[in-house]
Amino acid sequence: MKLRFDQQEMAEALRAICSVTAGLRTPKEILKRTRMEVRPDVLLLTGTDLELGLRYAVTRVEVEEPGDTLVIADMFSRIVSECTDEVLSVETVDDTLHIRGTGSHFQILTQDPTEFPPVPTMEGEPDFTVEQGVLARLISWTVFAAARESSRYAINGVMWEVEQDKLTLAATDGRRLSLARGSLAEAASSSIPQVIVPGKALSLLSRLPGEPDAKVGVKVTANQLVLNVGPAVVSTSLVEGHFPKYQDVIPSDCDRIVELNTAEFSSALKRAALLTNEESKGVRLSLAEGSLTLSSRAPEQGEATVSLPVEYSGEPVDIGFNPVFLADVLRVAHADEITAAFKEAKRPGVIRIGDDFVYVVMPVSLTSA
Repeated sequence: MKLRFDQQEMAEALRAICSVTAGLRTPKEILKRTRMEVRPDVLLLTGTDLELGLRYAVTRVEVEEPGDTLVIADMFSRIVSECTDEVLSVETVDDTLHIRGTGSHFQILTQDPTEFPPVPTMEGEPDFTVEQGVLARLISWTVFAAARESSRYAINGVMWEVEQDKLTLAATDGRRLSLARGSLAEAASSSIPQVIVPGKALSLLSRLPGEPDAKVGVKVTANQLVLNVGPAVVSTSLVEGHFPKYQDVIPSDCDRIVELNTAEFSSALKRAALLTNEESKGVRLSLAEGSLTLSSRAPEQGEATVSLPVEYSGEPVDIGFNPVFLADVLRVAHADEITAAFKEAKRPGVIRIGDDFVYVVMPVSLTSA
């Protein structure tokens, strides 16, 4: 193997590979490596943790001699990232990979690539396609609400559902539900089963480079999701189980409705949350004619009150929320305004952004808020 490659493109590719391989707690050292397949006009980098796989095509290359080898992904990534040369050269000699730049020469040990586990690729045409910008927005709106290490495995991921020309993503941890919809670039040619995608795979997808209008091809099998994303192919095992019936969780009778400026509400929430602690984790929202007041109290520390002028003339309502759950959704809203709707103190609150996003959050007791 012998070739020259663009340092910037290779560094970007290796960072993506390392997001799959880094931090693995496994006795299988081979999973900490990346496979380098050098073909006449492209370098393919592959990484996997046996559940999530990534194949990344590096195209700005000059190949002198094709070849195939394994190297430690993190070490190779750190070397390439620290080099300042626009172009680097690599070649294998026996069981060593030589990396050369101006005034620098690194040697790292390689391994037999035939020992590397296979990583799925997309076979045939995708079941549907979606614009990368749309997919990134749907992931941003949902992945934060998925459970972490719950015994209910079905909520340790994000549900995907395709209906005609719409893609729906939903996530919940039992205390909140985030639901987002977007249009497909090309509608599914046949029925697509509801699947649950692990959060790690979605985090990887959101970091891959690409243009917002670039098309992402998606193929679904019984236990696998495969996506073509620009220069990359991502494959992931699916989470087993049945996702809760999210339609039953969304309240339809919230009649205290107010439009809020996202930035102003976020600022007020952060200030009100300053006087919360482990004993008092809630922020009280008091909605009355012309104003929304956020307040909190930390025993033996103090109290906070922040008021916002709002256009509201309905019945007043007091309701408490965990400020973290509200801050999470405001951070990913990507909209100037949100619509908040409430019913009463013991009923969930709802935040909406247009017709494409719904966030349902359970209240906390006002006695602790």
